[in-house]
Amino acid sequence: MSGAIKDAESDRSIQTLVLKSSKPTIFSAGLDILEMKEPQLDRLKKFWSSFQQLYVDLYGSRLACIASIQGHAPAAGCMLALSCDYRIMSASSESSAPTIGLNESKLGIVAPPWLGQQFIDTIGRRRAEKALTLGTLFTPEQALAMDLVDEVVPADQVEERAVEAAHEWAKIPPAARVASKMLIRQDRLNDMKAKRQADLDHFVGFVTNEKTQASLKAYLELLASKGRKK
Repeated sequence: MSGAIKDAESDRSIQTLVLKSSKPTIFSAGLDILEMKEPQLDRLKKFWSSFQQLYVDLYGSRLACIASIQGHAPAAGCMLALSCDYRIMSASSESSAPTIGLNESKLGIVAPPWLGQQFIDTIGRRRAEKALTLGTLFTPEQALAMDLVDEVVPADQVEERAVEAAHEWAKIPPAARVASKMLIRQDRLNDMKAKRQADLDHFVGFVTNEKTQASLKAYLELLASKGRKK
């Protein structure tokens, strides 16, 4: 993902990017929890540094990034969507009920400050405070009502509508579009970059804590038990 963004950044003829999944029911399931369970320290640091860089590359991209959310987008999946300029999500149906949000608290972990701030900036302080604490995942219709997503359309129309939106955003003069985007995002990016090492140190310390490891183990055991019952 990060490499793809950088490739597009280097080609100034490209003005937009549509971010989508190859899986019809999952936009992104978030970070690999197994990377955080009983981790090797060096690997854990590289893991989190890569996630930080993905945020910087996507949230700070000069491209107009359109999220084509055709399925679930919890945790880091929500970060990917929030980092885009425009978000289109598939509607709930009888056969599919996709959700989006930051549910880290239910795993016994917490969203990093920069991701929490993205969430606050998008849906508002009090609403974000409750959602972050409770680990709430929202339906597409709920997400639309709070501006977590910008459009909700039938599942078979999401990708087509995302491409249409990309063409619409591409019509805006690039210099004006990028300047307007950075007017909102530059301070957040600067703050994250300035605190990047501190964020890494905090993440490593938090994840390797005995209580966090116990919570992650319990969550993984719960997932395994659900899988055995199917």
